[in-house]
This record gives sequence, structure tokens and C-alpha cells, in this order.
Amino acid sequence: MSENQIISADNKPEQVDCLLVPLKDRNLILPNVTVAEVIPFSHLLTTNASTDWVLGRLDWRGTLVPALCYELMSGHAAPAPNPDARFIIVNGVNANPQMPFYAILVQGIPRLMHIGEEDLQEVDAMNMGQFDKVAVTIEGVTAMIPDLDSIELQVQATL
Repeated sequence: MSENQIISADNKPEQVDCLLVPLKDRNLILPNVTVAEVIPFSHLLTTNASTDWVLGRLDWRGTLVPALCYELMSGHAAPAPNPDARFIIVNGVNANPQMPFYAILVQGIPRLMHIGEEDLQEVDAMNMGQFDKVAVTIEGVTAMIPDLDSIELQVQATL
């Protein structure tokens, strides 16, 4: 057992509930607590953003939430229109009262996974974007762990 492994009170390695989030040609893996809700694709309000990766704003529970395309933000091609597209509402990690949430366009329904440290294997991945922190495999699937702090700061700087 590594010295960095988290151990619960009963001496068993802890697991973290995560979501495997499908994008166009990759997956993201996010801790479940960072995602407030998965919502159907909906009408977007326009915004004055100076970049193409900000798609607009969603009216989510009475709050205007910036919606972004992770693929475009990472320098990849935009996804084609998809009837299974959804938005995930992400809880802001920097406790910014002007932007407590933001939305990411996803290409299907995220899948809940229970992940322990021993379940993740770091891999070398081609085409990592600037907001991909690390590439991992989990149950034979490659996924990117995004840098949520950097994403949030970039969105705030753009709006």
C-alpha cells in the first residue's frame, strides 16, 4: 500500500464516486460532488464572450450559467450535433459568487463509477489539451482528469 493511499476507519482503501463523462472523442472523469446536475440540451442565451468555446448561457434554476464546449476550449474540433447531447452543471471550485456554476456540453449520459486509487492507471495520451491534467485508464477506458481550477479561471477571464 502506498503512503499516499487514503484509508478509511476500517482500514480499507476509500473509493471516490466519480462520473465518466462522454465527450466527442474522449471521456472526462470528474468527482461526483463537482457535478450539480445533468440536464437535457436546452436553449442557450447569447453572451458577449470573445471566444468560440463559450456557447452562451443557460438559465438553470434561476441562475445564468456560462456553457462551454470542452473540445473547443482544449483546441480540438467541435462535436457534431448529437441528439444525446446534454449539459453537466459543474460546481465552481473557487467559490466565486459571480460564477458559482458553469456548464459543459457532453455527448451522452455520464456513468457513475466507484474509483479507488488502485483503479486508476496513468497513461501517456496523445492530443491532450491544455486543460487536461492527466490521462488515466479505468476499467479499460481512457479518460482525462481535467484541471477544474484552470477551466474556471479561464471562463471567468473570458466573460
